[in-house]
Amino acid sequence: MGYEIHISRAEEYYESEGQPITLPEWQSYADGNPALSVGGWLGWDEDRQPIYEYTCADGSPVSLTWFEGAINIKGHFDGDPYREFGTFAEDLQANLQGDDGERYTANGVLPPE
Repeated sequence: MGYEIHISRAEEYYESEGQPITLPEWQSYADGNPALSVGGWLGWDEDRQPIYEYTCADGSPVSLTWFEGAINIKGHFDGDPYREFGTFAEDLQANLQGDDGERYTANGVLPPE
């Protein structure tokens, strides 16, 4: 089973449609960020969207995709999620949250409420 990290403006990442990061907003941010590059595509024709790639400090590649108002980060890496992706979340005025509800912050990991 895979484990994901999510960038979301909602209290819980699975409620992101209520406070979305819009797809155009995400694409504009990602296209302007030199640490991200397009590594593939989801969908077909006019509905397709890019899959962005990022190389973590340990050299591991991860993918970032937009889904229903949140950014999903998939891949295996050995680093601290906040150090790797905290800037992305801050730039998007969003939270960094794991599948189990834990939040990654500059002050450490906060357990689910």
